[in-house]
Amino acid sequence: MTTDSTALQQRRALTFQDWLTVLRLAGVIVVRVLLVAAAVVILAKVRSGNGLPLQVVFTFAALGCIYFGLGSGFRVWAMYIVGFIAFAQLRSYTDNLGTPVQYSYVITVEKALFFGTLPNNWLQDAFYSFRRLGVLEAYTMFVYLSYFFTPHILAFTLWRLDFPAFKRYAIAFIITLYVGLIASGIAPTAPPWLASQEGMIPQVFQIIPDISGEVAPGAYGQAYEVAGANPVAAMPSLHAAIPFVMMFALWKYPLVRPLGVIYALSMAFAIVYLGEHYAVDGLAGLSTAAFGWWAGGAALRWWDARSPRPAPAEARHPEESPSPGVALEGEAQAS
Repeated sequence: MTTDSTALQQRRALTFQDWLTVLRLAGVIVVRVLLVAAAVVILAKVRSGNGLPLQVVFTFAALGCIYFGLGSGFRVWAMYIVGFIAFAQLRSYTDNLGTPVQYSYVITVEKALFFGTLPNNWLQDAFYSFRRLGVLEAYTMFVYLSYFFTPHILAFTLWRLDFPAFKRYAIAFIITLYVGLIASGIAPTAPPWLASQEGMIPQVFQIIPDISGEVAPGAYGQAYEVAGANPVAAMPSLHAAIPFVMMFALWKYPLVRPLGVIYALSMAFAIVYLGEHYAVDGLAGLSTAAFGWWAGGAALRWWDARSPRPAPAEARHPEESPSPGVALEGEAQAS
């Protein structure tokens, strides 16, 4: 009888520990999700027109939330997030450097490649009716606007499923952004819709504000301002470049490789049809993406070569320190 009572108490104690472990893990997950959500909200404040001191405070607060929320891979995420925020800030200033805006060279190259015709004019003449939202307009507008969130979704997905691929993608992403930033600072180039307004080429509609203005007047301009966009940073097209970087990152996965190709080509088509870029801008974006992907791989190989090899017992993850959440998970499992 005593033996049976002891066994029953042990089973009850084990059940209690199991429930305690589940509750701890659930708490960790909830806290981590809330911290990541807080980081997203705080990062939105960075672009809200606050002064530089507040922007610095918001950036570090967001990084703190990411550190405690994500932990593993934080160094790469820190590079990705800080690099992207700094790029967004600098991009809005590059048109204030005093460098003359270029119009003619890109038009000359475009006409030379397409036998005297501008693809913007040809596509819009063939398919676009002023302020009419058709299937093609809806699709190209969605693809164009998806640029603002799909690269980050891919980054998070790779981080969760393939950390080495995430590292290369993050580095290539940042390199591509800054190559484009430098190019637009050296030679700020007007997009076709702006050249059209200046009378340098036949009329090219800027389809997104034309159509969105009917539904929500001023919304496009407000979003443009929040994003820190630069109207004369058309060459190279980062709208085209980043989807090509995504395509390169997805190329190793046969099941989703076609999606990467379709998305990159759809974006290249969308930027021309919507009047946001010349086709030449998209080709330059492809070249920029190819360089960024190659440079990202080279930088990663250089870093791995100079980093000491961890002992087998230490090689559980490329990042050396888990987050408090991961540590709590380990404590819960150990208990």
